[in-house]
Amino acid sequence: MNHDGFNARLAQVGEILKKYGLESSDISPIEYDAECPFPYNNFIYKVTLAKPATRGCFPDGICTTALQRDDLTALVIRLSNPKAEGLNHANRVQNEVASMHLARKGLQSFKPELVDVIPAVYAWGAREGDELGWTLMEFKEGTQLDTIFASLSDADKTDVVEQIADIFSGVQRAPLPASVTSYGGLTVDVERGEIVTGQMTTLEGGPWNEYADLWRTTLSASLAEAEGSTVLEGWRPNGVREILDAFISSGLQGFLAKSGVDTTLRGLVHGDLTMNNILYNQETKKITALVDFDFASVLHPAHEFFTSFGDIGGSTAGMRGPDLSEGRLSKAILSGKFDVEDVPEAAKSQWDIARTWDTALQKRGTPRPSDVAGMQAVNQLRELNGLLYPFRLAHPMFLKRMTLEQVVEGRKAAEATLKSLLETLSSE
Repeated sequence: MNHDGFNARLAQVGEILKKYGLESSDISPIEYDAECPFPYNNFIYKVTLAKPATRGCFPDGICTTALQRDDLTALVIRLSNPKAEGLNHANRVQNEVASMHLARKGLQSFKPELVDVIPAVYAWGAREGDELGWTLMEFKEGTQLDTIFASLSDADKTDVVEQIADIFSGVQRAPLPASVTSYGGLTVDVERGEIVTGQMTTLEGGPWNEYADLWRTTLSASLAEAEGSTVLEGWRPNGVREILDAFISSGLQGFLAKSGVDTTLRGLVHGDLTMNNILYNQETKKITALVDFDFASVLHPAHEFFTSFGDIGGSTAGMRGPDLSEGRLSKAILSGKFDVEDVPEAAKSQWDIARTWDTALQKRGTPRPSDVAGMQAVNQLRELNGLLYPFRLAHPMFLKRMTLEQVVEGRKAAEATLKSLLETLSSE
């Protein structure tokens, strides 16, 4: 699947280099497996140059950083895969480079010495015809943090969490231009030379002026996915669909209105700020890069805590993997209260990391989930959205691994949970 077009992609990389007078001595795919059963979101290449790139090699552009050296010998080129599942390809490259540009500005205002943790973008191009959208950026040395974090000492783990808190605090402070006026993604108005509101990578439609409209589109999109599932059947059996439709069309607005959520808040959200997207130097014990802004968007700041930090106890969904805390961790994250005495022994290591993360944000004056007004209500909408299209009951790969009885019982349990949550939402 992913190997189709391999030579054509290499040829495009060569053409991009040629455009800037560069020649490669080696082009190597990064994190590439030709047998991967899912389409890659991006094809990523490390390019080793035959001769160093120098200042002036890349002309000034929108959302780019001027090269500050004359001895650049390695670059990264990302090609956006139009076959990536579940992504809106309207302005993927523009969204990513604009987000990286703003994130660098946020770090500049918070901790200038960390600006270069966001790789510099030297040039980029939107998708045109058969040519894939592409980004040419700085190559960063380092190991993916998720592959080594478990092996670090407790002191080094704490230090890493503190570093992540610094980086996130900078991203949270990314300044939104006056031309970014709505919820959604980002794009670039080339004629005016500015960043403007655009479509999201992860959700079609929009941008949205009203927060309720963003949620209405989000829930409707998940419900549409459920329509195509022979297991979920669009939640039409047993009258669940009528309750869902009523809540989305008329109940949602009122729910948000009385929830205490500030529906005017907007900020840059990375969308996937996890250790898998962080590079780490084991010798210096420093984070060298935060990468992959493909899912970045402009949303209510609460949304970062839905999809990020699941590996350090900062996600309202709890830790990734088995819930060793038996639900206690999610409650602590939402309340900010980690002084629980009856934490299961198996969960104590995770609990300590989560407490460290929560304290680190507090020290920096960066809002934690427990600081966000109406967070409990917004998190309920996150839960609802997840229940509308539970991946394990819809994707063929997961269904193949389950017996018919397991599928039936799984759907029955999901429906019961969904109905219970709907009753709660309707009564609040």
